[in-house]
Amino acid sequence: MSNFTSLAAILACTALGAVSPAAQAATELITNGGFESPVNAFAGGFTTYTSGLDGLTINYGSVDLINTYWAPAAGNYSLDLNGSEAGAISQSFATEIGKTYNVSFSMAGNTDGGGNKLITASVTAPNVFSFDIAGKSAANMGWVTQTFSFVATGTSSTLTFVGDPGNTFYGAALDQVSVMQAVPEPEAYAMLLAGLGMMAYLARRRKDAV
Repeated sequence: MSNFTSLAAILACTALGAVSPAAQAATELITNGGFESPVNAFAGGFTTYTSGLDGLTINYGSVDLINTYWAPAAGNYSLDLNGSEAGAISQSFATEIGKTYNVSFSMAGNTDGGGNKLITASVTAPNVFSFDIAGKSAANMGWVTQTFSFVATGTSSTLTFVGDPGNTFYGAALDQVSVMQAVPEPEAYAMLLAGLGMMAYLARRRKDAV
């Protein structure tokens, strides 16, 4: 095999290795991230939980699962991280050491109480997010998408959301929680195309030579 052919093969294989996580990137790692599980379905405004939320652990305090009390970001349900007191929820999921993962979630706030609403979201380090409820209402919650990334340090990672005690009974609203492995950088695809293009060019030269 010539040096050029070897180089082309290396480029293609390297790019394929970088691109392969793309298939995993389409896989949602969080269970019941929209709080829509039929296990917890109910009719009415809201229900307070200290445990028993499908797929989620309530580490301490309590949370309110919201149905008709206000408009969710999507579906029928969302969460108030402060039930009768500030609460914390978490969920563990499989990860690959050294891989980057993207976390996203919808955030708003219980408009019955004043002040900014705070969420501390963490996997390997805490990230604090704030939401201003000024001008918002139960019908117009003003949901925003928040994001952060982390690099996995183990084969299992745990995402935790913590409500702010300062918000008393009127906490931050949470919906559409998602974790996915990061999509490969565009450079990986460019490398793949370059390698495949070089291999095609060399194959044509061989054919012309014959």
